[in-house]
Amino acid sequence: MLDAESHIRARLADITGVAGVHGLADFGQDGIAGRRLPALFVGADGYRVLDASSARCRVAVRWLVVVAVSNAARVREGDAARADASAIVREAFARLLGWQPTPAWQPMQPVSAPRPDYAAGTLLWPLAFETVEIIERTP
Repeated sequence: MLDAESHIRARLADITGVAGVHGLADFGQDGIAGRRLPALFVGADGYRVLDASSARCRVAVRWLVVVAVSNAARVREGDAARADASAIVREAFARLLGWQPTPAWQPMQPVSAPRPDYAAGTLLWPLAFETVEIIERTP
């Protein structure tokens, strides 16, 4: 259920202007301190069962991609950080929309994302996608 992460990170790795793609474990206002920004943070955010039988289960795994940018200009308004993030957010979204991490997964579809976070010139803008995997029972 978690093997799509490395494929997602590779898919996003060469976006222009991004200094790095990291796991979600490194995420949060405290976790990004000292990292070169802009950066992306990728990780699974749970799953939901679509249908199940005694032999197989279809699960939709929700993946978060958090775009982190920092810009000290106009900190109170946040517009400089949003401007810096705009092209990266759009490119990351476009690269994942309908993309299939592996043949075992269905194409990724966007879903509602958590609220963005902005503090002291640093913007964390989450994108959320689901992809479905069928898991067969092991005999």
